[in-house]
Amino acid sequence: MQFNDLQKIWDSQNNKPMYVIREEALHQKILAKGRKAGRTANLTEWILISTGLIASGILVYFDFMKDEGNVFSYISVVLFSLITVYGMINRFLRKNKTENFERSILGDLEHALSISEYQVSLSKGMLYGFWPAVFLISLLSLIMSDKPIWYSIIFGLLFIGVSFLSRWEHRCYVRRKNELATLKKKLAEDPLN
Repeated sequence: MQFNDLQKIWDSQNNKPMYVIREEALHQKILAKGRKAGRTANLTEWILISTGLIASGILVYFDFMKDEGNVFSYISVVLFSLITVYGMINRFLRKNKTENFERSILGDLEHALSISEYQVSLSKGMLYGFWPAVFLISLLSLIMSDKPIWYSIIFGLLFIGVSFLSRWEHRCYVRRKNELATLKKKLAEDPLN
């Protein structure tokens, strides 16, 4: 016997639905997922901004004050400064976008999904754009400096580790986004009464 047949028999005997979606519990779960996505986005943005500021500050100190820089370390200063500006602009745009969602189950779900999509996009940009550029420029800077070769080897191993962790983190963000998208699809197919 199919589930739908069982449900029809149950409904005809009791005049009660076999299962009921608890709207308040669902709404609280959606709000919790939205808050978690928001906290993650905030943390990621602040890490991005502070990392860019600290890295560019350190590079400016060594490149200009100690006169130890080469052309690739100067490019690194510009890259880290740009990533700081990128993080600030994205944060500003994301914060302004939060005002556009209505306060309902579907509106809060769309808001949580929007933050999750933003987090996936930011993570993807860092994983495939920022990290490889930083690695390449930093490696070239190390090679052109008078540092021993083992600096470059350690740096390469560190990059491989960071790249692995970034991919893992990105998959977590994608999984969260997919969960919210699936929930939105289910709610669209069977709206709450």
